[in-house]
Amino acid sequence: MMNYNDSKKGTAQAMKTIITDKTIRINEQNQPKRIAENVMIIIYVTNADMPVQLDTDDRRHLICACKTIHQVSENHKEDVEYFNELSQSYTQKFYENLMKFLLERDISQFNPTLIPMTEAKKQLINVSRSPVDDVIMEHYDQFKQGIPIALANQFKTQNWLLKTYKNAMVHKCEEQRIYINGLRTRVYVLNTDQQSYNDKMMNEEDTEMSNENYQKHKKTIEDNGLIEQVVQETKDE
Repeated sequence: MMNYNDSKKGTAQAMKTIITDKTIRINEQNQPKRIAENVMIIIYVTNADMPVQLDTDDRRHLICACKTIHQVSENHKEDVEYFNELSQSYTQKFYENLMKFLLERDISQFNPTLIPMTEAKKQLINVSRSPVDDVIMEHYDQFKQGIPIALANQFKTQNWLLKTYKNAMVHKCEEQRIYINGLRTRVYVLNTDQQSYNDKMMNEEDTEMSNENYQKHKKTIEDNGLIEQVVQETKDE
């Protein structure tokens, strides 16, 4: 995985394979490569603010934020006595009690396919959002009802190529043709599955921004200002 690439996106893509593939390739030094069953259960433990990049529709990770009861101030970072006492508390009896707790816990109603959308996961997805995700969230009401492609293209960030931007859009939206002010117009309509995920992710700021942009969009249509955008897009193509 370290050779995949150094970006968080590259790490996330590599982890998808490790988590979901039924087999793994083992390549030990001085040994022939072999394929084995993938029986790994992976738990990340980190204090990083953004340990992994998650897609908006992630279905692989359960994210939990745990507050430690052993808060260590700057004055006690080198407190060897404190940490020795803490480590010595993890006795055989401690592990036996922990195992007993886990074995006796009732998980009969647990469904592993229903991964909870925790607040920690929501925050991690929000900071992982791509420029296309940001555009969709900021104009969410328009994307649900159908936003003219000519208008959506204007929201592309400068560091993205238009073809890259469009490719990302078609993975999240369906292209349709509808009539706006009597003119047949190509629009992006957000896929139903994307809507279900985004409904969970919308925060108050996103909702306010989306509502504001939707009102501007309605006024543009009422003023026939959208016609020029659609005609220009047709000429460009």
